[in-house]
Amino acid sequence: MHQQAIDKANPATKHPDAQAGFARQLDLRIGHHLSKLSPAPARLVEAAQDAMSSGKRLRPYLLHLVAGDAADGDCVLDMAVALEMVHTASLIVDDLPSMDNAALRRGRPTTHAAFGEATAILTAIGLLNHAISIANHLPGTDDHRRNALVAILSGVMGWQGLVAGQELDLHGFSERDDLSGDALGRITRINALKTGALLCAAVEAGAILGGRADEERSLLRRFGEDLGQAFQIADDLADMLADSAAIGKDSRQDVGKETYLAVYGVEEAFRRCRALLASADEALVRAGLAPDPFRQMIQAIFDPMLDRVPQSGPKAGAAR
Repeated sequence: MHQQAIDKANPATKHPDAQAGFARQLDLRIGHHLSKLSPAPARLVEAAQDAMSSGKRLRPYLLHLVAGDAADGDCVLDMAVALEMVHTASLIVDDLPSMDNAALRRGRPTTHAAFGEATAILTAIGLLNHAISIANHLPGTDDHRRNALVAILSGVMGWQGLVAGQELDLHGFSERDDLSGDALGRITRINALKTGALLCAAVEAGAILGGRADEERSLLRRFGEDLGQAFQIADDLADMLADSAAIGKDSRQDVGKETYLAVYGVEEAFRRCRALLASADEALVRAGLAPDPFRQMIQAIFDPMLDRVPQSGPKAGAAR
């Protein structure tokens, strides 16, 4: 394992500025796309703007990093907006009274709390529809790549993606489902569908836009899968062990659910999270991409999540 995995970055690095700069560009592009929704009902547009006004922007930035400097910047930004729309729609649905019944998201009222359940559902549907439309009209992209990008989005939304993950998270596995007798298998599958799917979609879309070779794409997918599993475990730790004010959303939403934390305990959850981050880093290095921007991004995402957990133990920077 590479000894630099997820290490603290040199304070002189420009990566935080680069990430912040990309986030500003992304926010402008999001505003541009949402401003073109008229003559859609003003309340619906307002709900979409509110839902998309904040966030870690992890998935768009991951897409940007994988695509690299050689990719068309406008295509990358537009595809990043489409991906963030899918992510935002999934959060709106996840927060609904019939799902997690959450009142807070990112320190603010959830969409259904602010605009009503009906408008929240319609907003999510509208964002999913618009994401496909953006991907289907990317400028300067040939039909083959455009079709592949649309397929990534439609796949991550559907029966083998977020929809499946949400159903299994809510109601568990039936006797007719695969892996119904294996706790680790069930947890890994739900995490892959609910969290890993969007991260893998970001990696795959970036690889297509950046013209990455098949071997690189395979390793990058493993990077996305491991990162997704680690992210969900860290999120579960924060959900169960921190309060709502600290994490900016309703806490203890996973009580009674079969999560890695619930089955294996706090110490093992931390160990597994660090091991997955190390494995993700190894796949990234093997893919031949410059690892420092990715490591900086991962540290920026994971350290605050784990810092919110009392007695959290080593941070993401301790992965080896």
